[in-house]
Amino acid sequence: MDFDRNSLSKLLKLSDDELILVIQEIAKEAGVEPQKVKVGRADIAKIRAVLSIASDDDIARLLEQFGGMNNGRKS
Repeated sequence: MDFDRNSLSKLLKLSDDELILVIQEIAKEAGVEPQKVKVGRADIAKIRAVLSIASDDDIARLLEQFGGMNNGRKS
């Protein structure tokens, strides 16, 4: 997962339904059964709020938890 500010901006522009699908896919890639990931509209609003104010360090820590990449570097 290569992720940067531009990727975050695109993510935040997704519809609620699209963002829920992305979250479920990330959970699946992290080894969580997608049907166990229950994300409601209120959750999406909170996720958007947190992501919109996330610092670069916050993003790096989040990616590290999921074994992702940041700007082509292993976090």
